[in-house]
Amino acid sequence: MQGSVQRLFKRGPRDTDHEAHPLPAVPAAGQIYSFRTRPYSEFAPRATDRYAAFKILGADDKYVAIAVLSGIWPVAPTMNEARKASIVNEHRLAHTGRPAVFGVNREWWTPASDLDEFRFVGTLTASAAERAFADAIAGFAIGSRFSTLHAADYTAEGEWRWSNDRDAFVSEMEQKKAKNEAERATKEDRYRNRLSKLTWDELLSETHFARWSPSPSFPPEEFTTAARAEIRSACDALKELGAKPRRAEVRAILKRTVLWFNDADEKAGGVIETEEREDICAVLEEMAHLARQKILVDEIDEWREW
Repeated sequence: MQGSVQRLFKRGPRDTDHEAHPLPAVPAAGQIYSFRTRPYSEFAPRATDRYAAFKILGADDKYVAIAVLSGIWPVAPTMNEARKASIVNEHRLAHTGRPAVFGVNREWWTPASDLDEFRFVGTLTASAAERAFADAIAGFAIGSRFSTLHAADYTAEGEWRWSNDRDAFVSEMEQKKAKNEAERATKEDRYRNRLSKLTWDELLSETHFARWSPSPSFPPEEFTTAARAEIRSACDALKELGAKPRRAEVRAILKRTVLWFNDADEKAGGVIETEEREDICAVLEEMAHLARQKILVDEIDEWREW
């Protein structure tokens, strides 16, 4: 099987069509896009120097059906190279060889921000088999998968690593698992000792970001003061929603707070680093917990830019 997987990533001869093409206004069947892959995990080398591509198999007003292509290239692929690639089958870790096809919610269709060096390659006709995949997704057929565009990145990079750098890849996954288990234990301990007893009054009475001193190396005092005021304002707004707030209302306040930090960090020259990030995420988690919407904690990483 190793040989067959490697053949999926065989590089063909290069041609000269490397000019960037304007991005289409809307996703449509047959469109092919390329992107630079990201490291599969924080334990992987920081730069991959690899490019992958996906093809849109179909699109309607709710979902876009995409297939990750089998090619991996040292630069963004040309149309000639992309047309030679097939749909990759997933074998990494616990995958069993199914085609890398899934649906992306149109509301989540933000490829230029979700993928690095995103570009339009060209358009090819979708085959009957590819259209069948799209129809299955549109009809929610059994076995259909749905995800965000990040899945295209994980698939392309993960399959290449599994085929070409498996020992290091598996070692990195073991490190990630160990870190996740340690973080889970820390969160459980934090819940037992703080979150289960926390109240809005207690959270509002605290001095947030107390360890952000001195400056430097921590952010300027005016940044810290403004950050505290923003957190207090958000806490007041969440508390006003009552004992059973709607998820959409809580999401709007939390997202507005995260976007405030995005803007403030940019204006301050990028002062949010590891410790600041940990402190901000911790208080946002506490706010989501008190608002009875802990599930929104997982969305914070999608909003923040620090």
